[in-house]
Amino acid sequence: MAEQRVFAKPEELAQAVAVLTIQALGAAVERSGTATWVLAGGSTPAAAYRLLAQEQGALPWDRLNVLMGDERCVAVDHPDSNWGQAAAALLDHVPVDGNRLLVPEGTLPPDEAAARYAAALAQVPTDAAGLPRLDHVWLGVGEDGHTLSLFPGLEAVEVTDRLVAGVHNSPKPPPERLTLTLRALRGAQDCLIIAAGAGKAEVIARALRGDVKLPVARAAQAVEEAGGRVTWLLDEAAAAHIG
Repeated sequence: MAEQRVFAKPEELAQAVAVLTIQALGAAVERSGTATWVLAGGSTPAAAYRLLAQEQGALPWDRLNVLMGDERCVAVDHPDSNWGQAAAALLDHVPVDGNRLLVPEGTLPPDEAAARYAAALAQVPTDAAGLPRLDHVWLGVGEDGHTLSLFPGLEAVEVTDRLVAGVHNSPKPPPERLTLTLRALRGAQDCLIIAAGAGKAEVIARALRGDVKLPVARAAQAVEEAGGRVTWLLDEAAAAHIG
């Protein structure tokens, strides 16, 4: 059963994300020598990135593989770039090994960018099932229940033969993207699902009831079925409809 934690203020939520990330990645490096961290876009992750940038000594940066769960098909310096956001808030300010940064090639067409990113994942250590071992994963939640760039009703949600899929018709702009698939999430060891705001309260409640029409519910299910741990981190507004 997934753990749920609720916080009164957005800054408390961001602080919890940062603390749990330090703990999870430190433990993974202690176990395996390296750790792979999957980043997310969004305002709460950005706040947590800024906190982690202030705690540079808390993470073994030279042992971390860092990748992005999904990306928009734009240049890294474009305002819509998830990687650009993470770089500005965190990665440009810490001693991470540049060879361990798996930067999506957002200027390519979606399917080509997805194929290139899937190939890049080959440098990540694998788990017992042969999937990339994703030691610590951040996932956001949209008001429609999407996570990553896995949107309700779109083809990418059903992809089972690839680790990364191209997205051509996202209902949120920009329409062209690439995203990790549910198959890739089966390699997640520890996953934080992060959500804030009243607009997400209904889908959070539905997802926690196991509504598999929602990609975020299916993502949590994929992680747990493969033996990974899921923790929902919510502010009070996002948790308002939890029974």
